[in-house]
Amino acid sequence: MKKILLSKKALRTAGLFMLLLAFNSANAQLQKGFTPRYSETITGDFTMIANNVLSRHATNAYNGNGSNHDFSDNVFVDIDSDPTTFNSSSANLVNPSPGSSCMTIERVFLYWAAADKEYEVNSSGTIIAGTGGVEPSWNFNDIKLMLPGSSTYEPTITADEVIYRGRDDHFVNDPYICVKDITSWVQGLSDPFGTYQVANVKATEGQLLSHGGGRTGTSGGWQIVVVWQSPLMPQKHITLFDGYAHITSTENNFDITFDGFQTVPNGDVKANMVMGSLEGDRGISRDQLLMLNTSNTWEPLSTPIRQPNNFFNSSITTHGSDFLDRTPASSNTLGYDASLFDLDNKNNSLITNNQTSATVRMTSDQEVYGLYLLGMAVEVYEPSLHSLDLYATPSDENPRTGETVQIYLDVANTGNDNIRDLSFTTTVPEEMDFIGVEPLPSEITYDFNTITRVLTFNIADGLTDVTSAPYTIQYSVRVKDDAYFSSIPACTFNSESQTLATYMGEINMTQQVSNSSFTFDDCGIGNGDPTSIVIHITDVQAPVFAENLPGDITVPCNGVPDAAILTAIDYCDPNPSTTFTETATNDRSCETGYEITRTWTATDNANNTFTHTQIITVIADECIMDEEPPTFVEELPEDMTVDCDAIPDAVLLTAIDNCDTDPEVTFTETATNDRDCLTGYEITRTWIAVDNNGNETVHTQLIIVEADLPCDIENLIISKTITANGDGINDLFEITGLEGCDYTYHLKVFNRWGNIVYENNDYTNDWSGIAPQNSLGKSGMLSSGTYYYIVGFGNNEIKPVNGYIYIGSN
Repeated sequence: MKKILLSKKALRTAGLFMLLLAFNSANAQLQKGFTPRYSETITGDFTMIANNVLSRHATNAYNGNGSNHDFSDNVFVDIDSDPTTFNSSSANLVNPSPGSSCMTIERVFLYWAAADKEYEVNSSGTIIAGTGGVEPSWNFNDIKLMLPGSSTYEPTITADEVIYRGRDDHFVNDPYICVKDITSWVQGLSDPFGTYQVANVKATEGQLLSHGGGRTGTSGGWQIVVVWQSPLMPQKHITLFDGYAHITSTENNFDITFDGFQTVPNGDVKANMVMGSLEGDRGISRDQLLMLNTSNTWEPLSTPIRQPNNFFNSSITTHGSDFLDRTPASSNTLGYDASLFDLDNKNNSLITNNQTSATVRMTSDQEVYGLYLLGMAVEVYEPSLHSLDLYATPSDENPRTGETVQIYLDVANTGNDNIRDLSFTTTVPEEMDFIGVEPLPSEITYDFNTITRVLTFNIADGLTDVTSAPYTIQYSVRVKDDAYFSSIPACTFNSESQTLATYMGEINMTQQVSNSSFTFDDCGIGNGDPTSIVIHITDVQAPVFAENLPGDITVPCNGVPDAAILTAIDYCDPNPSTTFTETATNDRSCETGYEITRTWTATDNANNTFTHTQIITVIADECIMDEEPPTFVEELPEDMTVDCDAIPDAVLLTAIDNCDTDPEVTFTETATNDRDCLTGYEITRTWIAVDNNGNETVHTQLIIVEADLPCDIENLIISKTITANGDGINDLFEITGLEGCDYTYHLKVFNRWGNIVYENNDYTNDWSGIAPQNSLGKSGMLSSGTYYYIVGFGNNEIKPVNGYIYIGSN
């Protein structure tokens, strides 16, 4: 079945052409050899847009007749208001084939080139190159590009290749040429036609004197070459050469030979060319672009704008006219040339029928210019198998294992030359066996090599001429059985094959190759992709679980994990089902222990199943009937009696338990008398440790807080009289009123002569007026009279108290 894919990309010609570049550099400064950037035979053509970056005004067009070397103050063209750009210009690309709905962009190349001599001022202040200021700080191989439909520049673009840079060896005016393939950008646009704007093409602004002396003048510009194709177009062989050749009056005659094609056998031979160069002055003539004509003489090429003796004349032209669909649209581009022009091939005088090459020469005997691009598109005579279609019938495109598949190859010559020496080869895939060929016309023979598995069809000349009817080659293959695919983790297998055609033309005898296609674009051109047949394999493989499978475990009663959630994947079933079951023994009794069986089953739509089982052994729990209470770890606080200001902080107690790894400890504290220190009170502290079975241990501490007594000296009471007669009244010298204040009384008693009659440094209210043995005078009861005392308190901060005491001996 033929399949059509809607695509803008067309199939390139599968044949490879030998492209030879012949040049004579003995009379030209060839700085970089010219090589083909692109060379294909397609049903299409190329087109071009371009603009310069140096002129007499930043935004206005220059239409005068001055040459670039006439000026020392050329300025950068700059049409945008972007502060990040130092030059900018634009050009519009229009559809070159507006009547073709199948026109596609094949390749797009962006070139930029300029004289880029470093800015220089000599010791006398003369400007050698530049403006006298600082040259732009910008990499010469970078530019900015704004695509159609956009109002902003793309990220900075760097050249794919620097074709040549003169600064590396200080060559003349230091020209450089860069190129970037921007095909993907352009093909990605919804509409590739519109305004292309290029900015920051590095160049020398102002004055430019060459390294060898002489005012060369500034020059620079950019050029976009677009290769396009359409099935409505005749076949053309398109070649784009780029390099760099410096042509002068003494170093000239640079030749390029285009070949690898054969022109049409009769009628007008049509061809067109594209070129890009630097330094072609408007006012200096005798520079020429020549072609070796059919009489083997050099004939100057020309257009209405480009005269035979001043072809490189500072202009941008297309098809013989100034290309003005750009901003600014200067007719004089001051040293920059770009052109797309048709060859004036009257009576086939330049290129004739069945011609296989053409040679172009650049020459001058006065003007200096530098060529960097030369391309040619010439109508050719060539056979074509671009529509070679390899396919299976609809019923055979998705066969099952063991089934036979019919393969078809549709053949039609869509070129303009008869096909000769045609053969088709294909390798039968390993997953299929060759069965045989359906009846073939006598002009077709075949051979199948059982070792290499290569199937070859040889076609007699005359069957595939331009006027021949299309024909089909049919053969059959058998898909191998399931056993062959048993090691493949899939339910389908994509079998690919492709047929290669090798042939030449009757007139154009260049060897060509074409690949068969399975899909075709919206213009009917094959995409050159392999033919795909999806084989359905009998599904015998069970699903698998995506997650890590839980293994067998042994856990305590309180450690049984939740069941894992498993999902299944399958090669054939996008959504296999998963079921889960769980059973347990011993009624899940923790006292005796038990066993859990968990089962996950994955099933696909072919009823293939995969089962995973997990056994969980739950051990018996001796702590189920636990009656042993927890035990406190720390030393338990004892009962105590303390002063009001000496109450200790509560102790932090923790507990351990034989079954509970983390028994809970709670603490409470109560107090009597509103914790009044004047009256004293009791504190009761209680710690309770409880395990997870409710067993508890309690510890209680009682703290007695004694009442605070007043300790003011004003409350001190000292005896006035001692009458030690045993009547219980005034028998002792007493110091009272400050009990509980923790004072140590120092007592001294003096007689009237100042002698100490009694002294005690720790007096405890026990003196009855008796003089001790070591006192002055006689020991025993002191005589009646008045005595003097001093009472100290054992505290330097409290002043001693003194007074008189009367002692009566009766």
